[in-house]
Amino acid sequence: MARGIILLLLVTPLAISMALPSLSTRIEGSVIGERSNLFSQLHSDNSSPTENKLQPGEKSFASEAYAVNWNEPPDQQSQDSLEQLEPYRVIWKQPVQGATDVADETTPARGHGLHVATGMLFTRKSLLPGTALPEGTKFCGHGFLDPERFELRADADAIPFSYSQLDTILRMFRIPRGSKKAEQVAATLRTCEAESPEAHACATSEQAAADFAASSLGVRASKLVALVTTVHGGKDATRYVVAPNGITRIGKAAGAAAVVPCHPMPYPYMVHYCHQPADVEALRVELTGLGDGGVTTAIAMCHANTMNWDDRYFQMLNVTRGEEICHFMPRNYVLWLPAAELLGN
Repeated sequence: MARGIILLLLVTPLAISMALPSLSTRIEGSVIGERSNLFSQLHSDNSSPTENKLQPGEKSFASEAYAVNWNEPPDQQSQDSLEQLEPYRVIWKQPVQGATDVADETTPARGHGLHVATGMLFTRKSLLPGTALPEGTKFCGHGFLDPERFELRADADAIPFSYSQLDTILRMFRIPRGSKKAEQVAATLRTCEAESPEAHACATSEQAAADFAASSLGVRASKLVALVTTVHGGKDATRYVVAPNGITRIGKAAGAAAVVPCHPMPYPYMVHYCHQPADVEALRVELTGLGDGGVTTAIAMCHANTMNWDDRYFQMLNVTRGEEICHFMPRNYVLWLPAAELLGN
């Protein structure tokens, strides 16, 4: 198996164990089976959670790299939508010589009411060996600390998680009403509770994410593999280029992949929006730094059927409706698939 492969984890309901040679054995910060510091803070008589404990010096939580819902919006959108706070949404384009086919901060995304993080969205046809991503493309995040995470479902379920309990949640984490953090919490809860044409769940613990993926994919949790993007050395390159022979399909050799991607949501602790999209292809993309030697092994998802996507994505990427569009899965995004499909490559 090629050097620099992404983290692969075989996940059981209560523990992460490694059964594959030459692969990293953990998700950063994962200690399934142990009670998290956040749980102790929230249930200690001598300590109460404060905003500074959870996110020191930050006025907002880390935003999503892109939105979880790309379909055409309803006629009337909520005025307190946090679309503009998301580093990128789910549909992107890629760069080509002389024109930009990869969405970056200079793309008129905001003119379309969308905020897209540099280099995250692109068309499938533009993903080729030698393609240079825009300068400033980041997979490590944008300086936000990783949120606390729950490993056990029982610990997470002990904390309210419902839009109807928004006031209780804000008080629990001492988040002022009307603040940016309060808006992010409210938006996350609304997204989690909104109806969707595809099966989805907001997993508030690692155990819950594994259980949802197992149920969706029809396998036991112990038969799953979790893939994440790896920035080797822990620092992004100034600018990335797709390596020669650097694009590898993940999962099935042909046809749509059976996968469950999980997207981190802005919240006081780690919440993953997990869903099972149809007509998708999963890719491993090896990226090398131009001049500074940085190396990243990135996970990407490509959507073959974009007919129902929001018009603004096609306008932003300057492509026609229905064209195959891809996005990278940066820091804290997780892709689940049956281990048998991965090992069969």
